[in-house]
Amino acid sequence: MGNQPGKSLGGRLTKKDIERLQRRFNRLANSSGKVNIAAFESMVELGGNPFIPRIFKLFDESGDGTLSLEEFTRALEYFGQLDVEEEQYKFAFRIYDEDKDGLISSEELFNVLQTLLGNAYPDAQLEQVVHNTMSEFDRDGDNKLDLDEFKTLLSRQDLSNKFSMSM
Repeated sequence: MGNQPGKSLGGRLTKKDIERLQRRFNRLANSSGKVNIAAFESMVELGGNPFIPRIFKLFDESGDGTLSLEEFTRALEYFGQLDVEEEQYKFAFRIYDEDKDGLISSEELFNVLQTLLGNAYPDAQLEQVVHNTMSEFDRDGDNKLDLDEFKTLLSRQDLSNKFSMSM
């Protein structure tokens, strides 16, 4: 967003950064002053990230399929605090936890794999990956991952790669 390659959205945002991003929001906004998911998905900076719909939904507090300037600003402020590794894990967990029950089920993990891989692999193969993952990382045997089990699944390298976005 803008011409500052290398600046990551995973660090503290300055007031100037937020003002610039709010101006960008205003350019994308429809006549009601809101931005829909299609506008975000079309942004080159987001590079076709398959998690954009899930992330968008996390911040669409009104549930109307759009973000108001206030919701967008809260999202920016939240992303600006993701320079702490623990917060990155928690945010990644929220993306995977579709039903917001505080656990990632095998079905939710399967859905994430489908989102990431599309039709590149047959469902049976993805189901086997989910089964193997649950067998390895689900320490309490409930066929769900809690935050600690999820953190074990991810590596530090995974987090730094997933929470970097050029502005």
